[in-house]
Amino acid sequence: MAQEHRIETTAHLDARANEVWAVLTDFPAYGEWNPFLTAIAGLLAEDERLDVTLTRPGGKVDRFRPRVLRVSPARQIRWLGRLGPGGLFDGEHYFVLEPQPDGTTVLTHGERFTGVLVPLMKSALADTEQGFTAMNEALAARLSTQED
Repeated sequence: MAQEHRIETTAHLDARANEVWAVLTDFPAYGEWNPFLTAIAGLLAEDERLDVTLTRPGGKVDRFRPRVLRVSPARQIRWLGRLGPGGLFDGEHYFVLEPQPDGTTVLTHGERFTGVLVPLMKSALADTEQGFTAMNEALAARLSTQED
């Protein structure tokens, strides 16, 4: 029977949504600031595949090729990664940007995992949550240095 597990983090960023978007979509610069998604290559367009390198806390590196599900400029990015054929361990990753009246942005960064292997992946999922938080913090720092 398929299981589901969701990880969701939120960051209040002192930048406009278009500024956050510019950093999130500047894939060639990820190696300079992003401790979790350390490299992304490919075209950010619906139905395209990205080549993503993920570095877990502790240094374990994974590569995967998710399919882009949705791209809404300055609003959201969603992609779906799969381990093996669909239904074993699928992860729908998302970044949702919510512009605030004061010119800041609330980022919801999460992933919904589904599949029969979800119960066996608990330690990897705990690492993933730490990685999301580390990326959110690094994104906030990156945005603050770009204002100077």
